[in-house]
Amino acid sequence: MDPNDSLNYFLFPHLTLFSSSAENLSLFLPRLSLLEIHSPALVPQWAKDWLFPHQAINDSEMTSLIGSGLAAYRDFAKIHEGPGGILGFLKQSMDESEEPRYRIQEQLRGKSPFSPEGEKNEILHASLLLEMARQLDDNQSEIAAGFDRSNAIEQEFRDILGIEDEESRLVATNLSPALVADENSLLYMLEKRIRSWFRVMSAGAALNRPVFVAGFPEVADEILDSIAAGCSREGKDFSTDSFELGPVPWPAGGAAALLNEPGVCELVAACRHGLDDFLRSAAQTGAQEKTQEKRQILQNSLKDLCTGCGAPEDAKATVRVTVVKNVFVSAIPGLPPLATDDKTRTWPPIFLCVDAGGKN
Repeated sequence: MDPNDSLNYFLFPHLTLFSSSAENLSLFLPRLSLLEIHSPALVPQWAKDWLFPHQAINDSEMTSLIGSGLAAYRDFAKIHEGPGGILGFLKQSMDESEEPRYRIQEQLRGKSPFSPEGEKNEILHASLLLEMARQLDDNQSEIAAGFDRSNAIEQEFRDILGIEDEESRLVATNLSPALVADENSLLYMLEKRIRSWFRVMSAGAALNRPVFVAGFPEVADEILDSIAAGCSREGKDFSTDSFELGPVPWPAGGAAALLNEPGVCELVAACRHGLDDFLRSAAQTGAQEKTQEKRQILQNSLKDLCTGCGAPEDAKATVRVTVVKNVFVSAIPGLPPLATDDKTRTWPPIFLCVDAGGKN
């Protein structure tokens, strides 16, 4: 296949991906890109050929400004941390539509940091928000990784004691329920994350057939609301096609062990190929019959994957794809425009959301 003709899957609108979620997504996603702004994207060794950083800011002056801004915000936060801890400070800081307070403070101290204007200022503001939100997400990821290790140790004790899940309900000294990280912070300021993500992506190279991958169904709801509001303001009509593809295997601790099971690699390859084929068809106007055929092939592959992995019902997730009709990624109403190449100008926005029931 021509590399220029491939689909590009982007994690959206987050910059951080839990290690367990990455393993699970790799079971059916052909590849995935992480937006990289200032801090380098963390790619585990096993995912070097599957997870790719996408550098959005290539302007050295802008990169320097982002770094200085982050350092200044962190210093300012140590002194002026508002209600709600760092979350409250982040919201308070990002609500500033005019001159940020840290810049005013530096000017009073005799420093006068360069402040870009117009679109560059918007890109700087968006980059700072995403980088600070990423810090929160990284902290959440570390907590989730710790919970995964704790749950794995607990499962070893279950195995040693010979306690099956069904039997454990009857044991008087029942072991504790599985620990799950609180992921509310990942949805914190979701609307601004989405707008900022598009703003930063608008500063980079042209996108080739993007597919926006989100770990929460709320992301699709939020962005569709933005598109609807934008279409209403511009007097445009739009519609959506939604497809439920799941279930897919979604083990709480990640799918690393499953990838070593006999025959699973072939099942994974079939799912990845089937997803690419289905999305290409779903993006075409007037290809409903072909799309349903590709969808059925993909669903059969996903079903075989669940069977091959021996995934129980409580270790599965649902995948939903939403294709926006009469709208193109080069100009999504209500959001900053994305640069696209000539082949992608008529490519519709496609959102792939995973609903793991709070286990992302």
